Amino acid sequence: EHPKLFQNPAINSLRQKWHRNEKKWSKDKPIAENLSSVLEIRLPSPLDTERTTQTLDCGICYAEFLRIDEEVAEQSCSKTDFMCDNANCGRAFHSICLVEWLQSITTTRRSYGVLFGNCPYCSVPVAVRVNNKRE
Repeated sequence: EHPKLFQNPAINSLRQKWHRNEKKWSKDKPIAENLSSVLEIRLPSPLDTERTTQTLDCGICYAEFLRIDEEVAEQSCSKTDFMCDNANCGRAFHSICLVEWLQSITTTRRSYGVLFGNCPYCSVPVAVRVNNKRE
């Protein structure tokens, strides 16, 4: 083992927690739950890490900003403004992209300026208002 590894206080702290709690390890629990219990730490959930890195990008066009007017610079860019309500999905979309996507799907229903369909990623029902100015 590397000698500098033993000099790191963070490593030593984790090692002490491991030795103190190793009997808490259960073969019936997921690895992340075991590590959290044995090392006395809170591990980030997959949703935490995804939301901080990926949810800014549109799940359809894969861009964070959507250029609305090609002649005007960044002021005409639109951020993602719609997010899937499913906690296991949580994908972000530009409503313009989602409207176009839903309009291309034959099972999408429309009522009073709202499109009703399914999330392109998890198939949970979504409803998005159609902006009549851009149709």
